Amino acid sequence: MVVTPVGELDAASGWALAAVHTALDHDVAAVACDMRRLSFLDVVGLHHLLGLARYTGSQGVALFAYNWQRQPQQLLDFTDELLLDSAQDSRAAPTRLLRRTLREATEAARATGAARAGTAGRRRQHARGRPR
Repeated sequence: MVVTPVGELDAASGWALAAVHTALDHDVAAVACDMRRLSFLDVVGLHHLLGLARYTGSQGVALFAYNWQRQPQQLLDFTDELLLDSAQDSRAAPTRLLRRTLREATEAARATGAARAGTAGRRRQHARGRPR
C-alpha cells in the first residue's frame, strides 16, 4: 500500500491516517509513505504517524517513510534531540520507526509476524495437549 500525505498533517487531519488503519487487510505486506507532498507536520501529526507505525508493526506489516521534506524532517530531528539522551544509541530514538530503511522495516515486520505465528502455534498445541 502506498500512502502520500498531502499538505499538512496536524490535529485536524488525524482521520486520514485512521483511514489507513481500516484499509489494512491480510494482503498488505508493507505500507510505503511517500512524504514528498507533506509540507507541514506538527506534534499531533507526528503522534498519529508514530501510532500508525506501531500499529502496522504489531500486525507484521512493514512501514517505510521516505522523501521527507524540510519542515517535517526538522520536527523529527528536534523530537529526537529533545527526547534522546546523548549517550543513547540512535536505535532508541523516538522517531526511529519513521526513519527505518525499507530493509529494516521489512525485517522487523517479518520478525513480528514470525513471533506472532510461533506464539499462536504454541497456544494451539498447549490447548490441544491439556488433559481434561
